[in-house]
Amino acid sequence: MASRLCFNIGFLIVASVGLLHGAYAANTYTVGGDLGWIVPPNSSYYEEWTSQSTFQIGDSFVFNWTTGTHTATEVSTKEEYDNCTKMGIILKDAGVKVTFNANGTHYFLCSEGTHCEQGQKMIIKIGDGIPPSFAAPSLTAAAALSALFFSTLAIFFLN
Repeated sequence: MASRLCFNIGFLIVASVGLLHGAYAANTYTVGGDLGWIVPPNSSYYEEWTSQSTFQIGDSFVFNWTTGTHTATEVSTKEEYDNCTKMGIILKDAGVKVTFNANGTHYFLCSEGTHCEQGQKMIIKIGDGIPPSFAAPSLTAAAALSALFFSTLAIFFLN
């Protein structure tokens, strides 16, 4: 009987680790890849860079540039982005890391000189790009883990 209990507990632990390992792991991206955050070679460079990945809640973005040459400015609207409006949250230190904790669309540009007009701007869509109207509970890993736990208990007590 004790060996059966040890087996069930061991199974539960191994299965739990497997479920949690399959959960989404946040990624860290270097903005612009190897190029970094500079005036790009063409105006669509950052749009092409962001289209290569699907970004999720918890992902982080590192803006690398030579200090004093660029900024990463987050503006609020698409209109401000399109017009290269240079007012918003201005990040002046190179290597700054920005992490997003909710779905939504975020607009970044460089507020130095005419860098934005030359294409140093990008849109980051987290999830579907639409901010949540309410926080819906996540049932995936928690529900699966709960079902596994109760199934193991049922098997233990029925045997």
